[in-house]
Amino acid sequence: MSLLRELFGKEKPVIGMVHFPPLPGSPLYDPKKTLADIRDQALRDAQILEKLGFDGMIFSNEGDRPYLRDVGKYTVAVMARLVEQIVSYVKLPFGVSVLADPIAAISVAEAVEATFVRTFLSWVYVADWGIVDPDAGSIQRLRASIGSKCKVFANVSGHTSPLGTRSIGDLTRGSVFFGLADAVCLAGSTAGMPVNEAEIMEAKNNSDGRPVLVGTGVNAQNVSRMLSISDGIIVGTSIKKDGNTFNPIDELRAKQFIDEVRRIRGG
Repeated sequence: MSLLRELFGKEKPVIGMVHFPPLPGSPLYDPKKTLADIRDQALRDAQILEKLGFDGMIFSNEGDRPYLRDVGKYTVAVMARLVEQIVSYVKLPFGVSVLADPIAAISVAEAVEATFVRTFLSWVYVADWGIVDPDAGSIQRLRASIGSKCKVFANVSGHTSPLGTRSIGDLTRGSVFFGLADAVCLAGSTAGMPVNEAEIMEAKNNSDGRPVLVGTGVNAQNVSRMLSISDGIIVGTSIKKDGNTFNPIDELRAKQFIDEVRRIRGG
């Protein structure tokens, strides 16, 4: 059985993002919001994804701009608490992303029994929030020490620029053979921006059979093409209110998107 069918019950899954509003301690946090308020907004988004038939979801602290390479212990605790509460109501396969801290992502994911994490794993990148130096050796040793069962979906492009002159193919091979990635994710220059098709094909040609997912820029107009050349889709911005990454999910936009996916799948 393929990895994605094992995790999501379907080849070429479509995975929706559940973005938490700014959490306590982050610069944009609204002190009038309680943890229950934050949970309820994220729960509503997760319930929409489940009701409409998305294949999975990823929880992310997207609202915590600017992102940290070493998030606080309180953020780890809060995310674990919120995710645990939400998945008691919504029965979709789920993953975790903690921006921009791979160790925190693994820690939250294992605490809540997520099936995967999406994170940077190997190589070094430059981002708006600074240097991204994920340290695959430490990440994989943490996983080994705690008997981690969650799979690692490794970012090899998007929102950053890799240091040096390595190609997407090189970065993909590195994430698989050095970083031990279970799957690879590509993204555009920022949230909502499309991924270059040539880069998708280059990643697939160098992933040693690991799935290659498209992580940004997919909408109802291009999802047919993106599904045809990738192994799966992660969608956030295009199903949000007004197409704004930091807004809640718009149920009508999400329905239009998944209806197109159903048409492509033939039912």
